Amino acid sequence: MKACLAICLVCVLALAGEPPTFADEGEVYTALKQDVLFARASLKPSTRVPGAPGSGPGSAGMVYDVDASTPGLRINSFQIGVHASRTAAEQAAERMVQSMSMGEDVYVNQPGPYGDIGDERHVWNGRGEGGSLVFLRQNIFVDFCWAGESARALALARRIDELIRTDRAVAPRGTFAPTPEIVAPGVPEQASRKARLTITPEFRGLGERAELRIAVMARDGFSSLTETTREGKSPPDIVVRGPRADSLSDTVRKRRPDEDGRFIMHIPDKAGPAKLTMIVATPDNVFVTKEFTVNVTE
Repeated sequence: MKACLAICLVCVLALAGEPPTFADEGEVYTALKQDVLFARASLKPSTRVPGAPGSGPGSAGMVYDVDASTPGLRINSFQIGVHASRTAAEQAAERMVQSMSMGEDVYVNQPGPYGDIGDERHVWNGRGEGGSLVFLRQNIFVDFCWAGESARALALARRIDELIRTDRAVAPRGTFAPTPEIVAPGVPEQASRKARLTITPEFRGLGERAELRIAVMARDGFSSLTETTREGKSPPDIVVRGPRADSLSDTVRKRRPDEDGRFIMHIPDKAGPAKLTMIVATPDNVFVTKEFTVNVTE
């Protein structure tokens, strides 16, 4: 994300003085159907990086590698998430905003031309071309970074927001029963550095376990911790990255499907308290997180 913001940026944080009000009191968005959204917003799977993963859990939502059909616009990153509550969506937006580079010029609470995007938004609009946008529509989080004409990017943002608000085939509404959550990450309070643990997390309100996307992220971006993956959840051929940048030392191995709900977690290689976040996302982009700490020993 920071690479997208290397140019001198103008930041507009449009936060209403009054808390946003929502129609259908008590109802929230319960899904975001990405295939329908992409088709109706003229987005398509990216062809820039052949063989790259199409999606994966990010820090605040599911990350999709997509291209815009609009000439003169390139989407460098795109992330969406349906959070269990407005509060959870706001917390996700705050984490994302704090992780971004603001540039030298920061304008806070200026009216600007962006007040019609979402019910809360953060816009970093390049003085030339390119920029980044985070916006919320009730409990849905949207973030994308672009290169090219900012007017085209903001028009795309308005279209996405319109589809969320008006098209129930894109964003169904209702209530969560029960509320989606990670009950327990299933990780011991203490583990040896570089350990490979079999864990059994407990989830509620997230549907079929076999369909979930799961990751564990460290606050320290330099940690060797990568992710927690379900045994057999990934495609059968798993690329094991080698030390060479040209990929010639990469190997492929087979992973056995495991039907008992266990996951494999890799412990960071640095001793001491490791503050971690477990992320779980459903196929419809419902997104929940849970923070926990593991005391990593030698």
